[in-house]
Amino acid sequence: MTRFFLIAAAVATLVTAFTHSFFGERRLIGPLVTSNAGIMSRVLAKQVVRFAWHLTTLLWLGQALLLLRAANAASSPDRALVIGIGVVYVAAGLFDAVFTRGKHIGWPMLTAIGLFSLMSLV
Repeated sequence: MTRFFLIAAAVATLVTAFTHSFFGERRLIGPLVTSNAGIMSRVLAKQVVRFAWHLTTLLWLGQALLLLRAANAASSPDRALVIGIGVVYVAAGLFDAVFTRGKHIGWPMLTAIGLFSLMSLV
């Protein structure tokens, strides 16, 4: 059961990463960097915003790898790592749900990543 939930968390992380990158670029980052309003009139600002957005995606890919490594650990997964991922993502998902009043599409997946991670330890 531990392995199943860690793999589920890794898959949810991958889906979130690709959704974030693809739809974020089309619906938020692309239009933002074509804007010349305020700080976005600077080329550097546009470059940094796009870089930071997609860096988040790369970090999620790294996290998915950590979850998969934990799922395939010979003895048992690193509990501190899995608890850290679980708590951060449950908190982030619930904060996102409350802060956006459920309108942001990411909160269910963020919460799921956290719950799957924590459920792997039960």
